[in-house]
This record gives sequence, structure tokens and C-alpha cells, in this order.
Amino acid sequence: MSSRLRDVLGLTVGLYLIAVGGLFALDSTGARHIGLGGLIEGAFGLALIALGILSWLAAMRARRFTRRLSRAFGHVRSAGEWRLDDAVVRTVIGDIHLDLRHAELPEGETELTLLCWLGTVQVQVPAHVGLDVEAQTFVGTVDVLGVREEGLIRDIDVRTEDYETARHRLKLRLSTVIGELLVVRSER
Repeated sequence: MSSRLRDVLGLTVGLYLIAVGGLFALDSTGARHIGLGGLIEGAFGLALIALGILSWLAAMRARRFTRRLSRAFGHVRSAGEWRLDDAVVRTVIGDIHLDLRHAELPEGETELTLLCWLGTVQVQVPAHVGLDVEAQTFVGTVDVLGVREEGLIRDIDVRTEDYETARHRLKLRLSTVIGELLVVRSER
């Protein structure tokens, strides 16, 4: 299961359960005689609503542990020295430029998801960091460690040879609707 799917699955399932449960509950309160069938429909509708709310709350609880930054318009850029933890960074219109050469990466695996509807996502990673990159664009260019594709619906998966043995490992999930995705490794 991809990280984006995992990110929205609980919320989506919860929303659908609440909507379907609401429809059953509303149908059961129609202007007709409420008998055994109406009580069963109402109970089923309320059960779906409860499951939907529980699913929604569980997904929100799981999501709060991931650091998130969302911006509708504008650019997201790294500056100075900073600590990188699991994070999701989103922008609707704008660019995301992260220079991880100055970031403090924890040992082990860190997951970073960068989502941009219209714009450029550019990540500069130090050479000692093992990379596992999934990059997708609907219309645009994807260039990950020199592997480049241009056009409609481009998708690149790249994993460095040293990923499993690297002390610092970074899972990058990059996505844009219209734009450019660029991941480069630097010697510093």
C-alpha cells in the first residue's frame, strides 16, 4: 500500500461509512410506519455512522504523530540547520525546495512525503543517505538521481544500492499534478 493511500484510507472509509449510515438512518425515519424493518434499518444506519466516526478518529489519531506542513499558495524552503523527522509537506500552488545537506537526520528510516499540485519539488540529499524514492507527476518532468522521464503520467521508483546498509535511510514520496520533481545527491 502506497504512503499516499495509507495517508487517506482511514479518513475516506470513515467518511463513506458516515455518509452511508446517514442515508440508512434518514431512510428509516421516513413518513411510513416504523416496524421491525424500520428499526433494523435505523440500527444498521447508526452502526455504520458509529463505525465511520471510529474510523475517522483512529485515522486522525494516527495522522497527528506525523509532522505536517500545508500551504495553499507560496513556497516551502529549508533554511539553515534543522532536524528532519517523518513529515508531510503540501502546497497547492508553489514550490518545495529542501536542502537536506544541512538537516539532522535520525538514524534508521525517515519518511518524507512532498505533495505539490502546481509547481516544482526539489530535494538535495547528502551522499551518505540511503534513498528509496517514489516520484509521480500527471503532467511534467520527473528526474530522480539522473533517471529522467517527461510527459503525461510519469512514475519513477528508485532505490540506491546502499539503502539497506545505510545508517541514515530516507523514503521520499514525491507527487505533483503539473510540475517538476527533482532529487539529487550531493557529495557534502
